[in-house]
Amino acid sequence: MVDNLGTTFCLLTLFACTEMQVVRYCKGLPLAIKVIGRSLSNQSLELWQKTLDELSQGHSILDSSTELISCFQKLLDVLEDNPITKECFMDLGLFPEDQRIPLPALIDMWAELYKLDDDGIEAMEIIKKLDSMNLANLLVAR
Repeated sequence: MVDNLGTTFCLLTLFACTEMQVVRYCKGLPLAIKVIGRSLSNQSLELWQKTLDELSQGHSILDSSTELISCFQKLLDVLEDNPITKECFMDLGLFPEDQRIPLPALIDMWAELYKLDDDGIEAMEIIKKLDSMNLANLLVAR
């Protein structure tokens, strides 16, 4: 019984380490993590490790998933159809990577640049849309 428990623990640890490495290769892109995670969900450790080996040999995360490329294309199409949302998304690149952006700063900036309503309702809709598309992460602070 102890051997089986030890083996199970080792496998779970190996799975967790492999998962974390795959996430690192996704470069923190929520959409990439979601698509790759979905494609590897309920798959064997061997498939996870094969994917990790391919990524560690310099293959692009885009090479490993046509579904990911398709998702990116759909997102780009949606952004092209909504020029203000696209501009707002592009504005996020003005801020340091992996840093929280104060919501009031975005609302004020977008209200001024794109003539959105001053109460922030339109800006919040854009933020929610970007969040639902996995292009931004909306964090609710207490």
